[in-house]
Amino acid sequence: MEISENSLLERLARFGRRGGDIVRGIGDDGAVVSLSEGSYVFVQDALVEGVHFDLKFQRPFDVGKKAVYVNVSDVLAMGGQPLYFLVTLGVPARTAVSTIEELYRGMSRGASEFRASLVGGDTTEAGKFFVDLSMTGRLVTREYLGRDKARTNDLIGVTGSLGEAAYGLWLLKEEPSMRPNRFTRRYTSPRPPYNAWKALVKAGLPRAMMDVSDGLMIDLERMMEASRKSAVVHMERLPIPSALVKDGKERFALAGGEDYQFLFTFDRTRIAEVEALKRGGVSLSVIGEVASGRGVRLMDRGRERKVAVKGYEHFGRKVL
Repeated sequence: MEISENSLLERLARFGRRGGDIVRGIGDDGAVVSLSEGSYVFVQDALVEGVHFDLKFQRPFDVGKKAVYVNVSDVLAMGGQPLYFLVTLGVPARTAVSTIEELYRGMSRGASEFRASLVGGDTTEAGKFFVDLSMTGRLVTREYLGRDKARTNDLIGVTGSLGEAAYGLWLLKEEPSMRPNRFTRRYTSPRPPYNAWKALVKAGLPRAMMDVSDGLMIDLERMMEASRKSAVVHMERLPIPSALVKDGKERFALAGGEDYQFLFTFDRTRIAEVEALKRGGVSLSVIGEVASGRGVRLMDRGRERKVAVKGYEHFGRKVL
């Protein structure tokens, strides 16, 4: 395609309705609609074989779980609790029934972890295997979180570690028969950090939030664009696993997608509360700050560092 994913979404956004009962429309991890019974989050995310998964080194069970996890992640990022989901399944004609059943067992397992329920869907023959979920959840935060809430002087935080999934994929490509480890599991079955999310939401800390699905730098850039702000990130503060540093793969922490950690901003006057959560065992890192202006700058021990590849973008070149 001749334009990038972001540019395509900007063009398509004009077809969506705004205002009225639509609190947040196209342009975020999910949409938020206000109904008489409360506010609800609507998300949709698809996994396509050869783009998001590879059955040469992923079990259909894990693909099913991953399909649920990536949608749950979007619902949580908006401040919602997952409730129900629909599935559209595209399968090549020669696909074994046992493969489809295993995929659905994975979805069932993943959904049970968040008390979400499958309520229907569709199946179709397709040239490539794909699974497309549409999920809804109830907003449990006072206001939706999302990408457009960052304010000047906010601090920027992230849950967990960065670069694990991209490193896991790299390991699997090097050795498809590799025994599962923390990195390969993060790629094949990226469970959102639910306990960290619950701790943050209970404390009312996040102002803006999104999941890290395409890479830290590109996702933070999207958040700042939506919030009409700029950001400074400090390389030495990033939660990069030592194995990546040892292998010279630190770039995966900057531009490797599919970690599904939560990127968020919060009022800097509440830093003591964040530190208290960390002491209590919640995996959090404060990696930068929000400023006026536009763009995202990466600083490495006081010097600005240029980033050639910021993350994954459909219809564009992605080289790590």
